[in-house]
Amino acid sequence: MSEDARVATISQPATGRRRGILAGIALVLACISILVTTVGIWTHQVALNTNRFTQLITEVTKDPAVTDPIADRISAQVVEAVDVQGRLEARLPDIMKPLAGTMTLAIQNGIDQRLRIALQNPRVNAALLTSIGWTHERLVRLLRGESVALVVVDGYVMLNVFPVVGAALTELQASGIIPADVQLPDLSSPEAPDALAQRLNAAFGITLPPTFGMIQLMPADKVVAAQSAVRIFDLLVIFLIILSVVLVALTLWLAGKRRRMVIFLAIGTIIAFLIARLVIGSIEDAVVSGIADGDIAAAIRAMVDATLEDLRSLTIIIIIATAIVGVAAYLWGRPKWVTDLTSGDTGGDAPAA
Repeated sequence: MSEDARVATISQPATGRRRGILAGIALVLACISILVTTVGIWTHQVALNTNRFTQLITEVTKDPAVTDPIADRISAQVVEAVDVQGRLEARLPDIMKPLAGTMTLAIQNGIDQRLRIALQNPRVNAALLTSIGWTHERLVRLLRGESVALVVVDGYVMLNVFPVVGAALTELQASGIIPADVQLPDLSSPEAPDALAQRLNAAFGITLPPTFGMIQLMPADKVVAAQSAVRIFDLLVIFLIILSVVLVALTLWLAGKRRRMVIFLAIGTIIAFLIARLVIGSIEDAVVSGIADGDIAAAIRAMVDATLEDLRSLTIIIIIATAIVGVAAYLWGRPKWVTDLTSGDTGGDAPAA
């Protein structure tokens, strides 16, 4: 054997090993890229899409786990802002004035119960959903660096629930606490909270506190910190799709046995998505953890969970589709048991003629 032939024979295994190592690295990167691309597309098309977001939480906003805490908070705000106790004390005789506090609490509980029922009314519930969509839209625009009038009080982004306040005021007027001649303004339109508050100020001749009609959502600094990540997602979605295709193609090109590599790709992708499903719970905790109010945090968690359930469903679809591709690639190689099954060979000798 010549010297050149001997060198070529020695170099072939080394080249094969290097190629196999590169194929393995490309395989891992491809699986990670497919996962990141999927999450990026979902984030862009679902989590940051107000129409899709409101569709996902439509049924959740009827759940008592969401409506009851909102009713509790708004009933307390309305009773305090309208000064129900003061109005009662002004009407009661002196001997009964000490009972004003107890009567105020009873009125607040009554409003709370009526609000819980009112929030199941399609019209009121639709107004609440509109308010949530209004806030979500402005949050997304803020995350994308656009200038929007998002309400921030004491360092917290606030949810506008003026439509629910309107329902509470209607209940107060029906109970006789608010005089019948007071013209209650329409609070169901998705306008800026300042404009709605000014209408109430004019109707009652009072000055409402800055947090009236608002519920704390999350620290504003968390939103600002997330701006960079959202901008990167918006810019890289197309790039991530291309990168995933390139990495899959590179993996298959480097592989010595492409059919087997397809199987490995399927297994790696399934493992990546199974791990991602475990991480989704941590994402939910991170979103809700900044909410100061425990009862409202439970309501927000229900809405976040409804949104992330869409991502969980997407991961299941991808896992099933990937498993089908992997099984198809395995069967394409016609393993011995498949060959035996399709040929009808039982392994026994043919009977003599």
